[in-house]
Amino acid sequence: MTKLDIRRIITKYINQEATPEEMTILYEWVKKGNNQEVFKKLVQADFLINYQNRSWETEEAFQQFLETIKKKENVKVRTLHIGRKAWKYAAAVVVLVASAAYFNLQKNSPSVLEPRLDSDQITLQLDNGEIINFDPDSDATVKSKSGKTVVSLVKGVLSQNDETNARPNATKNVLRVPFGKSLSLTLQDGSVVRLNSGSTLTYPSSFAGMDKREVQLEGEAFFEVAKNPDQPFIVGTKNMYTQVFGTVFNISAYDEDSISEVVLVEGSVGIGATDRPAYGDLQMLKPSQRASSREGSGGLFVVEDVDVTPYISWTQGVLSFENEEMSEIIKRLQRQFNIKIVNKHERLGERRFTGMFDEEDLDRILRTIQAHTHFSYSKEGNTITITEPEKQ
Repeated sequence: MTKLDIRRIITKYINQEATPEEMTILYEWVKKGNNQEVFKKLVQADFLINYQNRSWETEEAFQQFLETIKKKENVKVRTLHIGRKAWKYAAAVVVLVASAAYFNLQKNSPSVLEPRLDSDQITLQLDNGEIINFDPDSDATVKSKSGKTVVSLVKGVLSQNDETNARPNATKNVLRVPFGKSLSLTLQDGSVVRLNSGSTLTYPSSFAGMDKREVQLEGEAFFEVAKNPDQPFIVGTKNMYTQVFGTVFNISAYDEDSISEVVLVEGSVGIGATDRPAYGDLQMLKPSQRASSREGSGGLFVVEDVDVTPYISWTQGVLSFENEEMSEIIKRLQRQFNIKIVNKHERLGERRFTGMFDEEDLDRILRTIQAHTHFSYSKEGNTITITEPEKQ
């Protein structure tokens, strides 16, 4: 049972969708170790939504929820009196709100975050310059004009078969994934790369004859690298490179983000700054560690122990964030849903939120956050505008 699994069960429990078997699993999990304290925090948001006219008492809420779980043999899902307000389904996800220490009030113009990719097509530019477009929702097999390259997209996984071996100095393929989509790619060596929305990967069609397997990433990707000690695997981004020793890890390095990061799930990786002349002086990571570098930090990395779940949950269709500023969440929502968001509520940008969304529904996400803090929003075409709430 992973942390992501138990969070999903809690989400289903709060949304009255948990099965009797899941209720049993939840009850047994709550009884162990420090899980009671974790559970109290996770149910706090739901209690606030459904019992807003009563003061929040952690113990009272916990006991009430615990009693519901104990009755799992007699009920298929939990019973809760949920108001029939527009945002009643906000309880489908758990959002805990943490205010920033202070608001930095500056008279800057509202932030307008423009999506960089507005095409609905997955685009693959082959090393010969030929461009192939794929509909991300349809399976297809395409042969290049030369007939030497066959590219297949089957159930969201792209693979390529090239009759010719890559040359060390050959131009590489460029794969672009649009906003609102994700895609898995199987490389020639058997490594699998899952690209998040708005990401670009540059890679050779074959690693044959090369002393290292090197790819370039702009955006976010989850890597499962095939082991080959004789041919190191290297991922380069704008501000850092990651040398892989057969492992599973996630890299996030969008151009518009101020922080680039590597999160190691298993195995071993070494990281370094791209402005250094050689792949030396690597800083090694252990599983469940995160290395991050802020733009302008001079290539310095901060390494910390983390729960990897929020960083890789996107690969399972779950949007998670841990104590993130709303300004950063807005960037992620734009990429996830291929939409432009204009934030005219400056103080909201510094509010911090923790949440997990198991279903991709932008309106649900905004309404859930809205249930815990005050702002208004409207949608016109492909643009959402966030404003301060009107004074009563």
